[in-house]
Amino acid sequence: MKKPFFSFFLLSLLFFSACLIFKNNSLKNPVSFNALQAYNTIINNLDKEYPGRGMDVFNSINKDRPMAYGLILSAECNRYKFTQDSLALEIARVCSHWLLNNSDLNDNGIHGFGLADPWDAFADQTTNQPHQEYTITTAFALNGLLDWYELETDTLVSRKIIDIVTQCFTPYLDDCNHSPLDIPGYSFNPNDLGYDSYNPAVYLAGQMKRFANITQNDKLKNCLNKKSKHIIDILMENAQKDNNGNIFWDYGSYSPRPHDLLHMCYIVEGIRNYRDYGGNVNVDWNKIINHSSKFYKRNTWYEYNEKGYQNKEFNSRLWSLGMLIYTFAREKKYEAITETILPQLVEYKKPDGSFKFKLNDDRTMIRQEAYLLLGLSYYLFNDDQDAELNYDS
Repeated sequence: MKKPFFSFFLLSLLFFSACLIFKNNSLKNPVSFNALQAYNTIINNLDKEYPGRGMDVFNSINKDRPMAYGLILSAECNRYKFTQDSLALEIARVCSHWLLNNSDLNDNGIHGFGLADPWDAFADQTTNQPHQEYTITTAFALNGLLDWYELETDTLVSRKIIDIVTQCFTPYLDDCNHSPLDIPGYSFNPNDLGYDSYNPAVYLAGQMKRFANITQNDKLKNCLNKKSKHIIDILMENAQKDNNGNIFWDYGSYSPRPHDLLHMCYIVEGIRNYRDYGGNVNVDWNKIINHSSKFYKRNTWYEYNEKGYQNKEFNSRLWSLGMLIYTFAREKKYEAITETILPQLVEYKKPDGSFKFKLNDDRTMIRQEAYLLLGLSYYLFNDDQDAELNYDS
């Protein structure tokens, strides 16, 4: 009679132990995020004829967003490079052709890319009209076009890319379009040229250095090399150190506030591209990358690293997390992405598989998702030996 009771007790103990193990494991990994599924859902939801068309922060109207086209182009170029997926090739080609055919949407004779809506960039009561050329928007579009240039096999299209990219860079070689610190201004609007803004100028410098390695025009090559070096030199002269000895920058001389997460990544990627294409930066690269730790508290990536701003009220925007994934993937910090960023993204995912702007704003915006697409592309599709593990995340 004791044997059945003992067996029941043993089975109960084993069941209870299993429950505890499951509970403990659940606490360590309370949520899962399928990165490949998320990538495919975003791709499948794109307008196939106009992939960069959608809503933005300004209103609820679907418009063509040049920056979104550039980001999606880079993401799909990377996916095609590693998978040879025909859909990636098709989307990349559509995005590239849209950018090549729409590089002067305000019809002012200056080639570049901006926003589809009016915007007061510095809240100084001076509003830029739609498609005012912005340095950061242009730089991301150029990044996409140069990514496509590396894959394009049609000589005529390659020549057109070279022509459009050259025309986009040309105004930035004119000192008249510089800010007081003698770096490219935020935009070509005279009202914006009065503000020094490091992150767009530095991201552009990375693309300048990249194109200097491509163009066959020796005069242009020299100008691009000289200008990009000058921008980086100015940046380094204004570098600061946090209390851990790592390096960071404020937005610019107009604002003593440190960069938020998104714009910190712009700085990192601008410097990275400058270095990757032969530029010399006389600082410890790890001290630039490691400043990112300031944004991570209580298992959460925050938009700001300042005290009082690391709470739910100031939660990260989706594009900040997407850009951080991109930066960490290029650093091969795949484990950090898997363990710290992807679980946070679960909170941004909507029932239909799309993603909200931020935790307290459930609007789905094309530029926000385009940044996430870029980050996930480099996380999922890469030449790292452990890349296949990322597909199951």
